[in-house]
Amino acid sequence: MHSNSNRAWWQVAVMAVLLPACAQAQERIAVCVHPDAVVNGLTLAQAEQVTARLFTDAGIRITWCHGHPAGDAISIEFSEHTPNGYRPGSMAFARPYEGVHITVFFDRIRARSSAALTPTVLGYVLAHEMTHILQRIDRHSDSGLMKAHWTNADLDQMAAKRLTFSAEDVELIQRGLASQALRASNDQAPAGTL
Repeated sequence: MHSNSNRAWWQVAVMAVLLPACAQAQERIAVCVHPDAVVNGLTLAQAEQVTARLFTDAGIRITWCHGHPAGDAISIEFSEHTPNGYRPGSMAFARPYEGVHITVFFDRIRARSSAALTPTVLGYVLAHEMTHILQRIDRHSDSGLMKAHWTNADLDQMAAKRLTFSAEDVELIQRGLASQALRASNDQAPAGTL
């Protein structure tokens, strides 16, 4: 029990250091929703607001587009008739090592949440999968937004806007973005001479 309180204290301390720095840095990422999304416009707009709020708290500003992605934008597509045997129990999946594509099983999100909560759950699902892309790894946390499987208690936390990133997840997002920026600058550097 003592180690959990130490871990909680450590997370609070890290967040106290990281969040002000993140808020000043405000990394920008582009996210494009596939043009034939099966989600109605109001639900999608509300979900995007939820996702944007979560990332703003982590020092990231999202630029949304609705169409085919350009450049290094994250691309989101939706499935409406997901086969029962395909990735059972999942509401979405990302390809973090490829670094671009996310597929959301919108039919499963609707089945898991009330109509009133669907935009919020969708926003959290988008944030969860986008975090996999930004962190560039396929991992989950013991608690918070990046848990592998959300419970009903987690859904209640979402409704109350209290389910957030852990300090470790914010740090891993920032590391992933830094590593992506380094790769991009190395790709643009002129070739050396011998």
